Amino acid sequence: MNVLLIHGLYDTGSIFKKLVKDLSGQGHPCLVPSLHPNDGRHGIADLASKLEAMVNEAFDPTEPFAVIGFSMGCLISRYYLHRMHAFHRTKAFFAISGPHRGTWLAYLHRGQGAREMRPGSDFLKDLDAIDETALEYPTYSYWTPLDLMIIPPSSSRMPSATDRIVWAAHHAMMPSHKRICADIIEKLDLLGVKEGPNVS
Repeated sequence: MNVLLIHGLYDTGSIFKKLVKDLSGQGHPCLVPSLHPNDGRHGIADLASKLEAMVNEAFDPTEPFAVIGFSMGCLISRYYLHRMHAFHRTKAFFAISGPHRGTWLAYLHRGQGAREMRPGSDFLKDLDAIDETALEYPTYSYWTPLDLMIIPPSSSRMPSATDRIVWAAHHAMMPSHKRICADIIEKLDLLGVKEGPNVS
């Protein structure tokens, strides 16, 4: 199964190093873009548009994929899937520590993307207006009650998703957490045929 992995604020695709290694080892090709500017200064929709261009270049128009988002990458992914109409190609969405209900820490950062991650923002209200419970693909959310970046940590929960609590010591550990990596691979293995080498 092709897999898109979308990083968060101030990150690059390297945040997924362990997960990509594990996915590749199980035969799942990965597209791991590093989106710029990674501080989100131009907004989440801007990064979603850049993601769309990379996906269109890497995959055929009808080629399906699963999506893994981390932190702000969860919001980029949701915008790309729903507002840019990529949901029809999606086989599963895995959201790792995403600020789906916002994070109060976003008030400490500048730029449009940070404003969009504040609780109650118009951007988050727009995403919440989507009936994600009606989507045909499964959604999973992973979060840690110890998260000091997503405040409150429960903002990482998605009503439409199967919820997984992982007791990781801090936010940045989540994409490489052994339990999360194993759970994602287990679910991907049930979705489709494994394919060729990585897309980079």
